[in-house]
Amino acid sequence: MIFRHFKFFLFTLISINAEAGTLPAYPFIHVNGSATITLPANIAEMDFELTSFESSADETLTLLNTQSGEVLEFLSACQIVAADIEAHDTRKLVSSNEMQANDQRLQRHRLIRTFHIYVKNLEQWNAMTQYLFSRPYLGNFSVRFGRSDYAQIERQLTSRAAENARERAKELAGGFFVKLVGPTAVSEQALSRIDSELGLDGARIAQTNASANDKPTMSDLSLPGALMYKKTVNVIFRTK
Repeated sequence: MIFRHFKFFLFTLISINAEAGTLPAYPFIHVNGSATITLPANIAEMDFELTSFESSADETLTLLNTQSGEVLEFLSACQIVAADIEAHDTRKLVSSNEMQANDQRLQRHRLIRTFHIYVKNLEQWNAMTQYLFSRPYLGNFSVRFGRSDYAQIERQLTSRAAENARERAKELAGGFFVKLVGPTAVSEQALSRIDSELGLDGARIAQTNASANDKPTMSDLSLPGALMYKKTVNVIFRTK
């Protein structure tokens, strides 16, 4: 489902003084156009840690290897291929309190292993997360959702945002009975100098626009209802 909307502030200059600084030395219209695409997630990434802490170093390492084997076997059963699993090397974890302890034995037997998983099929997502979350030795979960067709979404957003900007420029030009010649500057960043040049700094509009490059995140493990990608373009059109 695709929603198109826009937030814009517009300036029409029929004539410009030569002292306008960095402003174009010709009449122009400045608009911004936006496009938003809302789609369900179809890929995800997951990070988590395995932790083992036993009375001896050998027991700790053996337990961690057993836990790792269980997790890898489960992921394989969920059709997660080896190429989509990053299992990092085992490392020793020492807390700040343990570092200050005189008893060196406290620093020897706590081991941790970090995993990063790419999930390209979300059909078993709920069963997968329920299993992993129920493991007492798993923790520090982090989940990110996305789309496998992100490059196509980016192109669609750019095209639709550009069209939205053109439509707004035509409306404004018609209202002031001027004719659009064509775009002379295009940017995905706000053209903040324009309000400064026109002496509108005190009435600056604060805008927070999430770009399509921002990947949506969630703190829990459930599938999001939808992901929203947004693109805003700023355009200067010359007029006559």
